[in-house]
Amino acid sequence: MPDDFVPVAAIVCDQIDEGVAPDTVPYREHRYEGDLTEVIRLLNAPSESTLIRGYCPTYSVVEPPQIWLVDNRGRAMEPTLPTGECGLLNYSAIAEIRALDMVTEFEHDVSVISYDRQRVSSCSPHYSEVLLGSERAAGLTIGYTYCLFSGTEFTGVTGEIEISIEDLAPAGPCTMSATRTAVTTYAAGWPSNIRNFTIELDGCRRAIPDGYAPLQATDELLAAFW
Repeated sequence: MPDDFVPVAAIVCDQIDEGVAPDTVPYREHRYEGDLTEVIRLLNAPSESTLIRGYCPTYSVVEPPQIWLVDNRGRAMEPTLPTGECGLLNYSAIAEIRALDMVTEFEHDVSVISYDRQRVSSCSPHYSEVLLGSERAAGLTIGYTYCLFSGTEFTGVTGEIEISIEDLAPAGPCTMSATRTAVTTYAAGWPSNIRNFTIELDGCRRAIPDGYAPLQATDELLAAFW
């Protein structure tokens, strides 16, 4: 942060999930003013050291609200949030901002084409081959929106589906090829390492985090995609 940048307000943008028109991404912009000393302290706090692989659970997270700091000259900066020992963002600074006086509130509607709507979710409409590894996956942050494919052709996108892979058994040898797949993303070492997570809906019926050993998908897991 430049020495001459002294924040006097904070902007928080929250996504609106109810009553959303098709192909529209609405959000609310809130402006907060007051003493930002504690907010700055929390934003400048160091991130915690990452735990040894395997000590963190698998979890899904929603996208954090977007925040900006504004000075008295109208300049704005987008700060980053520190992370905890399992890679989750520390929201303490945002909570402190929301405790300040809210002086304005606006609603915005951003129109997007279907392709962009897939890109801002946790999957891409472009198919890519899975990358098999040998190490068992643990402590991954798995996305909750899946792009569906028939072969390599994109066929649609799901609603929010939350699954856990912690109890899945390793997949056995299998040579069958999947004709239908569901693909989202996972994060390891958030936020720098984001890769594909593929579920084979037929064929070998495996759950495959790119770079890790495949796991055997259960009937219960696959039922979420029917």
